Amino acid sequence: MSARYECLPSGASTIEECEFIFRREKEISELKDRLAARKSFVLHGPSGSGKTFLLRRVMQAFPEVLYCSDATSPLVVFQSLALALLASRDRSVRRWLRNPQAVKSKSAVSLRGIVLDAVRRGTYLVVLDHLHGPAAALSADTRDLMFYGGTPVVAISRSAHMEDLGFLTPIFALRSERMRLTNFTHAEAIQFAEHVARRTQLRATNLPEFIDRVVDLGQGSPGAIVRMMQMAIHPKYRLGEYVKTSPLYIDFRLTWHAENAL
Repeated sequence: MSARYECLPSGASTIEECEFIFRREKEISELKDRLAARKSFVLHGPSGSGKTFLLRRVMQAFPEVLYCSDATSPLVVFQSLALALLASRDRSVRRWLRNPQAVKSKSAVSLRGIVLDAVRRGTYLVVLDHLHGPAAALSADTRDLMFYGGTPVVAISRSAHMEDLGFLTPIFALRSERMRLTNFTHAEAIQFAEHVARRTQLRATNLPEFIDRVVDLGQGSPGAIVRMMQMAIHPKYRLGEYVKTSPLYIDFRLTWHAENAL
């Protein structure tokens, strides 16, 4: 799941008006430093901790980043990278691919050659998001991007262990090659939830109790907190000005676990 701090308030017209960064200045600074240093690393943390959200915010200052939002297979990865290169008007890629339709018509093997040639000639950084235990083939392709292509790779996963990072685990064996993003502490999570409530203009007669319960149930995950508070606006989970926490949490668990299942 994309861990973005998004909310749909009753008083805001767009999602973008409600996005904000809360107490992540240190992490933002470290991400900027790591990207500027052009060293490969893995960004890991529990679902909903904000990995994708923070990195995508930082990436805005690095136009040479090639982003793959769903690194599930070699074909998906190289299609994403080829499309990103095409959008950046990379000359090497434009010799072979004129439009997005041409990208979709190519095999993974063909795209692999085109992408590797382009990154070898350029000064790109590659971000592979939502890794779920990549198999040997995808891991081998990632190694080629890093070593043959000379391209720094940022891998994003829920942990730096084999079950999440897969065959890429040995590549990021050093502690310096790993950046961990944690959930909020209980006190931070309470402040974050109160901030979300104010920004979304969430009103309820049991709001303090609801916030406490959401923080406990969400275990400090900003993504989980925002999702549940987002749901609290829906009439299905309200009895007048009262938020029905139990049915809301049951539905939240069903969708959250499904979205974050391997």
